[in-house]
Amino acid sequence: MKTLRLFTIMMLIVLVLSMSTPAPVYAKQSGSTSTSTTNLVVDLAKVKLARLRVNNKTGGTLYVRFSGERSYSFAASSQGKTTFASIIQPGKYTITVTASACNGQLTFRRKVKGGTISLPAFVCKR
Repeated sequence: MKTLRLFTIMMLIVLVLSMSTPAPVYAKQSGSTSTSTTNLVVDLAKVKLARLRVNNKTGGTLYVRFSGERSYSFAASSQGKTTFASIIQPGKYTITVTASACNGQLTFRRKVKGGTISLPAFVCKR
């Protein structure tokens, strides 16, 4: 009986202590005292974003991955042409394409300036 009472008291103490939380801390912008901060400001009105157009004839889902200064991933599950909205920023990218219905992958290197990037039609050969 004493063990059960001691266990109950210990559990109550643990519960009471776990309810007390430290004071919240809010991040604030540092002033001129910061030595190594990087701010990224993108003016979307000035940046020419690119669209991606793929032609999926694989019979499965087509996965496209852009690697470069930024990374982007796309998946086209519908067959035929698919155009992804203007989201890719200019730069040099390595494009890797895989498909759920095919083995292997294709790799391209492209310099993106803006406009529409069209990749060739992808077909699974058996």
